[in-house]
This record gives sequence, structure tokens and C-alpha cells, in this order.
Amino acid sequence: MSLEQFLENLSDPAIPLGNSDFIELSDLSPSELGVFARSWYSLSLERKREILVTLVELAEDSPELDFCTIYKMCLKDEDEWMQEKAIDGLWEYEDRSVLPSLMQVLTSRRGPAVRSAAASALGKFSILAQEGQLLSRDASSIHSTLMEVLQDPDENLDVRRRSLEAVAPFNTPDIRDYVCWAYQSDDLELKASAIFAMGRTGEVSWLPTLIRELDNREPALRYETANACGDLGEEDVVPYLLELLEDEDFQVQIAALNSLGKIGGSLAKRALLRCIEEGDASLEEAARSALENVEFLEDPIAFSAET
Repeated sequence: MSLEQFLENLSDPAIPLGNSDFIELSDLSPSELGVFARSWYSLSLERKREILVTLVELAEDSPELDFCTIYKMCLKDEDEWMQEKAIDGLWEYEDRSVLPSLMQVLTSRRGPAVRSAAASALGKFSILAQEGQLLSRDASSIHSTLMEVLQDPDENLDVRRRSLEAVAPFNTPDIRDYVCWAYQSDDLELKASAIFAMGRTGEVSWLPTLIRELDNREPALRYETANACGDLGEEDVVPYLLELLEDEDFQVQIAALNSLGKIGGSLAKRALLRCIEEGDASLEEAARSALENVEFLEDPIAFSAET
């Protein structure tokens, strides 16, 4: 089916469309996107939502499909639900072209849900900036935009905490102060964001705090702490993570396994092997994935050759 025929069918809700038909929308050129946009803006909101959900689900199942040009267009939609779903679709997208739209959504008067999503999406670009993979002016814009939101006491708390998580990789003194502010809060979600941010800072001085939090009575905080330990990557925490493999909460167990895979080392490797051979069958897949990551850390060239 040609793109033109597909778009003609798209405009008629009575015509059923199979998932394979949407392949026509993958990797659109600028001229093809222009043709698509003319049809797109004539559709009802319900039809557009239906199509966008289909595209996001298809891309999750088939990574070779690329609908990012459409997601970027939807980031500018008037409908907040459409914007949030587009951000979901762009989760692994790392091209700087999306930065202005994400920052515009974050600083707009839109609802907290879509603005929080935009803040979270900027977090991966903060990491890229720290790795030297972004222009310095992009890094500066991301940092200043997120800090402006974080520092506003009248801002929605969910938007502020997501901004804290996103800006954490810059790890400035001001950011560390806000991590402390959030950590000392009585709000469970804000404290969870502080713990998440501790891992993202790459600051080893947070490790004693994280080790204490591995015993927190709240499963959500143990979960975030286990993940943060993996982000820091210090082998000193491995014995404490091993205790979480017996945690009463399944998601905490999974987080501990994932972090052992990120940290690596002989102790983590032995624990993962034991989990595969003798542990709970429900944990086996996560343990195997973590073990693969350890083996990659040990010898990336040999691992790549085997796979």
C-alpha cells in the first residue's frame, strides 16, 4: 500500500487498518511528513489518539519501526494527552532536535502530568550532556530550565521532583542541596525522587545514605535505593544488595538483580549464577539478563562476538 492510499484510508474510520499498514508511517522523510500532516490535522481527536497509541505500541514491539517524526509533531499538539503519549514514544530518542519542544512543554501552563513527563524526558539529555555528547549551549539550557522549575516554591510538587531527578546528573552544589531538601521531606514520593537523584549524581558520598535506606520499611524506597546503588556502580554495596534478593517485595528483588548486573564483580556474578540455578523461577529471566550484563562488563569484545 502506498502512503497516499494509506492516508486516504486513514481519514475514513469505517475502513479497518491492520498493524502492518502502519509500516507506511515509519521513517517519514520531510516531504512525506508534510503530506501526512495535511491528512492528520483533518482527523478527529479521537481518531488521532487511537492512531498514536497504535504507533507507540507497534514501535515497542518492533524497534526497527521509527515514528519519531510523528511523535515530534504531536509534541506541539493542543491536546495534553497527545503530548504525553508522544513523549512516551520519544523515550529512547536522543537527537537534540526534540529539546526545544520538551523545554517548551515543561515551562508552559500545561497540566502537571504532561509537564512532569517532559521533565523526565529531559533527564536522559542531562546524562548525555555529562558524557560530553551534547553541545555546551544545549547542556546549559537543559540545566537552567530544570533548575528554574525546581527552585520555584509555587510550582507543582510532582513537576519539581521530576525536575530534580532530571537535573541530578549535573551534580552542582545547588543540586545537592535540593537532594537533601527532598530527602528530608515527609512526602514519600519526594523522598523517593531524592534517592533516585542520588544515584544519578554519580556522587559516591551518597552511598552510606543509600545503604541505610536499603532497610527502609517502605518497599517503594527500597526499590528506588536498589536502583540508585546500581547507578553508582560501587562494589561495596553488593553484599547489601544480596540481602534484597530475599525481599518480600518482588519489584525490590528485581531492582536488586538489575543493580547487581550493573555493578558486576565476582561476588555479584556468583550470586546471579546461584539465583539462576537455585533461586525462584520467577526471578530467573531477570537474573539471566543481569548476568549477561556482568559478562559484557568483564569482556565487551568477547561478549559481542558470542552474541
